[in-house]
Amino acid sequence: MKKRVQEFLHYSENIKQKSLHTVKAYDVDLRQFFLYLKTHEEIDALGAIEEHHIKSFIAYLYHENVSKRSINRKISSIKSFFHYLISQREVEKDITLTLVVPKFSKKLPTVLTLEEIDKLREKIDVKEFSGVRNRMVIELLYSSGLRASELLSICEGDIHFSSREIRVLGKGDKQRDVFFSNTASEWITHFITQKRLKGFGEKNLVVNQTGEPLSDRSLRRIIEDVSKSAGISKHVSPHTFRHSFATHLMNRGVDLRYIQALLGHEHITTTEVYTHVSREKLKEELEKHHPFIEKER
Repeated sequence: MKKRVQEFLHYSENIKQKSLHTVKAYDVDLRQFFLYLKTHEEIDALGAIEEHHIKSFIAYLYHENVSKRSINRKISSIKSFFHYLISQREVEKDITLTLVVPKFSKKLPTVLTLEEIDKLREKIDVKEFSGVRNRMVIELLYSSGLRASELLSICEGDIHFSSREIRVLGKGDKQRDVFFSNTASEWITHFITQKRLKGFGEKNLVVNQTGEPLSDRSLRRIIEDVSKSAGISKHVSPHTFRHSFATHLMNRGVDLRYIQALLGHEHITTTEVYTHVSREKLKEELEKHHPFIEKER
């Protein structure tokens, strides 16, 4: 079974062009599933797996208080694996067809206020090389709505300062152009100057102290450290700036289709979560300013 899983992971990453995050999730979920089968059902062959074994695994996850969201992901991983096995004629029957995916309420994304973004900016010590980089990163993430992976893959040659555009490689290796602010342009220029003074090359824009490409883990740690030092109690990640970018545009009346294009979403339903965030903002403003509601408090 291990061999089949490894082949599936390779197929998902290289043929289906799934993101590294998705492939890692497949790996974790399938490892847990097959460990359960071996430990609790004494099954170690693909042909011996039946639908009721998967349902037993789901029941086990519920018993272990695993969240519905995580269970949903694990079911999707198992379904994808069996779809692959069918396509490769490894099994004759897809036993996942009748599996029911649990419903769960969508968690609204964390969004920063403009005041909180300013706090982050002010807290960064831009006298240091790392500070200049961190300020540039925040300006770029917020003004462009970039994903972390897109930011980290930017090469200096991808940047067009005259039009303030960057060509990035998004999910599924799809290219799109993103736009950045004048302020971001100034910090990019400043950081590139600092890189040249250190003798660093032109390939990767975002680098660490030794000129090597910054890792995803390091980026997340930097964002968390800066937000904590700024006294922001929310959990802030690189994706928080993408959420904030979209929500602030929505609150200013930008059409959802434009926001979809700016974010690089394939489906409009993915972008629609920001309409819920905006509704929360509308409700908050209503309760804050409506004279009757104000009297009721």
